[in-house]
Amino acid sequence: MKSSDRLSWHLPLSLTLPTSVNSQAPSTLVRISSSPSELQPQPQPQPQTQQQVRSVDRHSPFYPLAESLACDTTALFQRSLSPRKRSVTCDDCPTSTYKRARLGRTLDTSYVDPNALPSPSPTPDRTRPIDDTYFPLHKPTPSSTSGRPTLRALLQLPAMLKTFDSLTPSQRDSVFLEILKRSTLDSLQLVNGLILPVLKRDFLASLPHELGLNIIRRLDAPSLCRASCVTRQWRRLIDGDSQTWQTLLAQDGYSADVTSLSNKFSTTQFPFHPYKAMYRHHSIMSRNWELGRAKRTVFSGHPKHVVTCLQFDDEKIISGADDYLINIYDTSTGKLTSELKGHEGGVWALEYVGNTLVSGSTDRTIRVWDIARGVCTHVFAGHTSTVRCLQIILPTLVDGRMEPSQPLIVTGSRDSTLRVWRLPQADEPEYHGVGPNPWFVHTLTGHSQSVRAIAAHGNLLVSGSYDNMVGVWNVQSGRLLHRMEGHTQKVYSVVIDPKNNHCMSGSMDNFVRIWDLNTGECLRILGGHTILVGLLGLTDRHLVSAAADATLRIWSPDSGVCEHVLSGHQGAITCFQHDATKVISGSEGGLKMWDIKTGRHVADLITGVTSVWRVAFNKRRCVAAVRKENVTSFEVLDFGIHGLEDDSA
Repeated sequence: MKSSDRLSWHLPLSLTLPTSVNSQAPSTLVRISSSPSELQPQPQPQPQTQQQVRSVDRHSPFYPLAESLACDTTALFQRSLSPRKRSVTCDDCPTSTYKRARLGRTLDTSYVDPNALPSPSPTPDRTRPIDDTYFPLHKPTPSSTSGRPTLRALLQLPAMLKTFDSLTPSQRDSVFLEILKRSTLDSLQLVNGLILPVLKRDFLASLPHELGLNIIRRLDAPSLCRASCVTRQWRRLIDGDSQTWQTLLAQDGYSADVTSLSNKFSTTQFPFHPYKAMYRHHSIMSRNWELGRAKRTVFSGHPKHVVTCLQFDDEKIISGADDYLINIYDTSTGKLTSELKGHEGGVWALEYVGNTLVSGSTDRTIRVWDIARGVCTHVFAGHTSTVRCLQIILPTLVDGRMEPSQPLIVTGSRDSTLRVWRLPQADEPEYHGVGPNPWFVHTLTGHSQSVRAIAAHGNLLVSGSYDNMVGVWNVQSGRLLHRMEGHTQKVYSVVIDPKNNHCMSGSMDNFVRIWDLNTGECLRILGGHTILVGLLGLTDRHLVSAAADATLRIWSPDSGVCEHVLSGHQGAITCFQHDATKVISGSEGGLKMWDIKTGRHVADLITGVTSVWRVAFNKRRCVAAVRKENVTSFEVLDFGIHGLEDDSA
């Protein structure tokens, strides 16, 4: 066989190939034959898609989509015609190399749909031969055109929208429902995202201002805080309503001090109403108490002696002990700032108001001190035995008038008497027991043994004595109103309930009694303790008793029902204090905190000590005098640090 025959066997007699692919110029076809002289250029038909795009109005909203569709279709059509070249070597010419085109299927453009949108299916694999899977050359199948609107249908959308606008509302609903039935999940999610914001409505913003306030005033504090995060308008409504936060302060037992409002919670410091700032402060403080988040300060005081009395505020801690001394410490640092000397016996009672401190001692005297200067200004003598208890009575509004008419000091002694003194004022001269005492008012006699406890409100004074009797006195006139008998052993503690006009007493006979101050009648006998009831405390809703049986009991002052029994201490209760939410009690081993509403033990505030002499607390701090390893010291727990660093509490 000739070489020319072998070449003719490798090359087809006729193959149509494009010479160029250029959308800017007409393409030509080249016919490859066995003879070079037979090469003849032939014009190639241009896809009709570009011509159809030109027929679309450039101002139509569908023009960009139609143009993109046309470009994609043309590009796909032209890529399908691109030839692939392969090196061909003739048998007779081993050193000569010719390029042979790889044959594909002869394309028939009459079956190509130039209006088809790009397929949403994955990008075709261009390394495989073109077949009906990637570019249908014959009659399209339903699966290949499903969900791909043609350009012709796309161009009809403006007319469809005009028709839709001309329909009645009910007809529009029907058409829209049919469209939704035919929509995919992605389309439905898109529609849902567009509809939901339109359907949402701010009902508080739609209501009159007064009705909005009426709604938020029915919410609790956590709900209000969450609601204030919804919108800015809700936040302004909630944060700016003083009555809402005043009500919450009262409901939760928090104080609303007007002075604190102006000093601590100014609007320049907090971007909301001062009452809300105050509620926030109290709420965080209460949470700190519950979780035990406190800064602890420990310092030594009265090292080898028993602390018999303790009182403090945010600036100072004042303690009295059996070492004849009264010490004053800085509350924040525990530094000893003053040491008041003058008593010749142990200090068993003290109380201060403002800058005036009154103390009673086993030396049978009462001393009045100027705290700022640290000097004794007055010495009152008259008792013939140890001054065991005392109280400063300030004028209080009772039945429309102030009782008593001036500040008084009442002292109870082991000499079985009570004495009433007028509280010296800062501008009055000093008195040191020489000559007649102008501050002495009168002596209350009626008990036959030591006066152990006193409590006062207005002109009413209640005293408990070792003679088993509870006395009720008019402190202004000095008259004994009632001699209430019923206890069978010594009375160690008394409290007054001015709301119900009652008083309570605790005795060594293990019982607590409730008395009527108007008639002197015993109303109830509260039993449950098994030994001496030495301490009583009263708030509006709770009466708390502490006994030597290592338990505390919480009673209802109205009904006399025992609500909770607090047990867990190792020995007799030596001290306690309570408020509307908690009880803090001390005994051998440490200091415990209880939930007064549930009786639950909340925390051990102090552990590892021999005994707790005294305890006192306010809304922020707890101060305890403890004995550990035969050394007396003070521990201050500050619960106003965590979360309140920016507050000047």
